[in-house]
Amino acid sequence: MIPLLSCDAVRALDADAVARLGVPSSILMENAGRGAFEEIVRRYPERLSRVLIVGGVGQNGGDGWVIARHLFLRGHRPRCLLLGERSKVRGDAAPNLQAIETLLGPVACVSEPALDAALADASLIVDGMFGTGLDRPIQGLAASAIERINRADAPRVALDIPSGIDANSGKVLGAAVRAELTLTFAAHKRGLHQHPGAVHAGEVVLVGIGVPAPGPTRISVDEPEYAAIEAADVRELLPLRAADTHKGRGGHVLVVAGSPGRTGAAVLAGYGAMRAGAGLVTLCPRAGARAALDAKVLEIMTSDMPAELDAAVAHVVEEMRVKHSAVIGPGLGTDDAGSKLAERLALELSAPCVLDADALTAFRGRAKDLRKAAGPRVLTPHPAEAARVLGVSTEEVQADRYQSALRLAAASGAVVVLKGARTVIATPAGRVRVCPLDVPALGVAGTGDVLTGITAALLAQLPAAEAALSAVYLHAAAGACAAIADRGLLAHEVADAVPHVLSALR
Repeated sequence: MIPLLSCDAVRALDADAVARLGVPSSILMENAGRGAFEEIVRRYPERLSRVLIVGGVGQNGGDGWVIARHLFLRGHRPRCLLLGERSKVRGDAAPNLQAIETLLGPVACVSEPALDAALADASLIVDGMFGTGLDRPIQGLAASAIERINRADAPRVALDIPSGIDANSGKVLGAAVRAELTLTFAAHKRGLHQHPGAVHAGEVVLVGIGVPAPGPTRISVDEPEYAAIEAADVRELLPLRAADTHKGRGGHVLVVAGSPGRTGAAVLAGYGAMRAGAGLVTLCPRAGARAALDAKVLEIMTSDMPAELDAAVAHVVEEMRVKHSAVIGPGLGTDDAGSKLAERLALELSAPCVLDADALTAFRGRAKDLRKAAGPRVLTPHPAEAARVLGVSTEEVQADRYQSALRLAAASGAVVVLKGARTVIATPAGRVRVCPLDVPALGVAGTGDVLTGITAALLAQLPAAEAALSAVYLHAAAGACAAIADRGLLAHEVADAVPHVLSALR
């Protein structure tokens, strides 16, 4: 796991180094600036002649002045501009600004003409204007400066976090620098791993500053509250199977999905489960859809559900006596009969279940009712579905995906997989996991059904939170494996790529 820190946790990490370890804060700034300088030299050796450093009055600016000093000592003459009033520079940033002024002369304050002239000549731009403590929208001259920096031709490097990005949520606070590279200090920040913060950050590289890294990083009850998933985490949870494994040990997944005219989602969920290692899969659609499914599948079994509600529920309960996990929802229907069926199964089945699509819509505005479920539940909503269950707008969900997932997990008592770019997994206990893989090609119909099936297959073997994080990572990695471009991917190709990802993990 890669721990993801809030802005308050970052401050606490620095304060602990100063108070407990006795490391002067000036040393931390020197280490940050020197580490960033070394990474810049390594990445951009041909662009060091006309580096422009735009720093703010705070400590983020101080990191930039340290970089400027080291560039000067290497024989270059960087150009420095200060966003704000010289008299407001405080703390460790002040002596570092004084040092660079001694070497290069007075640092001018940012004005639009001065910035335009400097940007026209810059070979590289270093953004040190605002750091992780920013908590208000950027306006006025600062917003204009960011817009001008974003229009410049030179590559942009952000220090710690792109100026204008909320360090906790990743949202844009008015305006934000779009960096090619972000050099983040001491630990990864949460806002760097959710969009739009992730796209503004570009590539993120961790720079040590001489303090102990936050931890622990292994999967345990003491694991960090927020963390990004790594391949090693999934490898640990999915060991190689014994040589004498048979289909019964792989688990039997029941997919309660599909209705007349809407059988594709059920098939994709079934294939996702099979490709992720389920030994057997049975599709159980609503009455009238079994024949269509029989014509589409080879390796997967089907079951005929009665039309009447009580009989249908009793049929599924009987089916689950010899099965290990279930999917409920994809293509089941949002009509009154479909919603009642989904609701009763979601609450009455004692086996672990993945609730998706129409099963989630059945609980519109009633997240707390899911606490009555008879067994473990994993919810896999896309943002609009999460909004429906929470009774809020999709825009509100997307404004802070971390908090939205946590809110739904706390209300429902279930593990929540909030789908989308940088999928978020949240538990009722308040732990958050993030998939670090961006795969634009996964934005196509059916890929969510495949994820649902993968999750159900792993839920037959693992606790809900572990099954969810493993499934999310496998799904994203399979999408990356199968995608030829940023579009044109078919959902079944994602399922087909899962075994290749499992092989690569090992």
